[in-house]
Amino acid sequence: MSTAPEKKPSKIKVFLKSAALILPMFLIGALIGIIGAESLLNVIGTDDFGQYLLGVGWLLLCFYLSYVLQIILHEGGHLVFGLLSGYRFVSFNVMGFIWQKGADGKLRFGRMQIAGAGGQCLMAPPEYNGGNFPFTLYNLGGAAMNLIVSALCLVVALVFRQAVYLYILMMCMVLIGVFFAIMNGVPLPVPSIQNDGTNLLCIRRDMNARRAFWVQMNVAAEQAQGKLPSDMPEEWFAPLPEEAMDNPIVCTIAVMNTDRLMSSLSFTQAEAAIRKLLARKKGVLGLYRMSMSCDGATCELLDGRPGDLCESLSSKENQQMMKAMKTNPSILRTQYALALLKDRDADKAAKALAEFDKAAPQYPYQQTIAVERQILLAIQNAALRQEA
Repeated sequence: MSTAPEKKPSKIKVFLKSAALILPMFLIGALIGIIGAESLLNVIGTDDFGQYLLGVGWLLLCFYLSYVLQIILHEGGHLVFGLLSGYRFVSFNVMGFIWQKGADGKLRFGRMQIAGAGGQCLMAPPEYNGGNFPFTLYNLGGAAMNLIVSALCLVVALVFRQAVYLYILMMCMVLIGVFFAIMNGVPLPVPSIQNDGTNLLCIRRDMNARRAFWVQMNVAAEQAQGKLPSDMPEEWFAPLPEEAMDNPIVCTIAVMNTDRLMSSLSFTQAEAAIRKLLARKKGVLGLYRMSMSCDGATCELLDGRPGDLCESLSSKENQQMMKAMKTNPSILRTQYALALLKDRDADKAAKALAEFDKAAPQYPYQQTIAVERQILLAIQNAALRQEA
């Protein structure tokens, strides 16, 4: 099946999507500038240039601290409201640093970058109960926490308005918190990964999406216990109705099935499933397109016929996400395969393998690392066959 690029959307749709993403950022940036300028006027009045520079530095530091703190608070909101809804903790990821509860009940630290997301809190859901399980509070918990903390910071800022440095910090917290609440709680068209508001809309409208969401959360919980997708119940990955597949949450189950096929080393089946999904005009998010393109390219190379899937990795979108997730094992494995089987560059392949070995110990899913090493061995064997 062809993986030709999708038909480009109209210029009006592109403009509206871009405006929906850029406008909140512009407004928040403008407000931070206004508040910072207003507060720094007090500093300028001292005629002390050194203190003025200190004030500017403090504004920049507050902006960064507020950004990091609001990410933590956002994911903490998912955790708190998830626990209140009967969910169980699985993992907590902030800016690529992940804490995960293993099969022995102990927390383990690792590194896992997610393109398009500053953090992620995964939890195991309650029983499915025919689709009658809680999902609203968990999905909106992050945005709600951002707003709650922003409101508290606003009160502090107004009470201590004359304390310039505290005021700047509190107002940065307010503005960044509101920004996070809008960008995550309001359904917005983000190409690489859906936000919480969009997820909630999808789940509420479609029972297939509700089932798919429940399965995805359970897959994450099982992975934290050391299981591979190929070890999980087969019915979790059963095909869902084709008419429901335009919903990204539903389509993600099919994406997970390609992971299941790769983890069982069923490369021919995996490539066929990947091609079918990449040919879809709707449903497959950008992050998953990149991930499947990597797996599909590996399948092509193992079969000795580098083709369109390998070429798709050079697209701007894929390159950006691969760079953002440069320590991901499947990306490093794909780079190794490209170097060894396509470019025939032993030095480049050795560098990719060294990067893989460096990143592997910190990756939270060591069962995935074991599978990736099997794929690396298959790549090496394919290279030997080419030389023979």
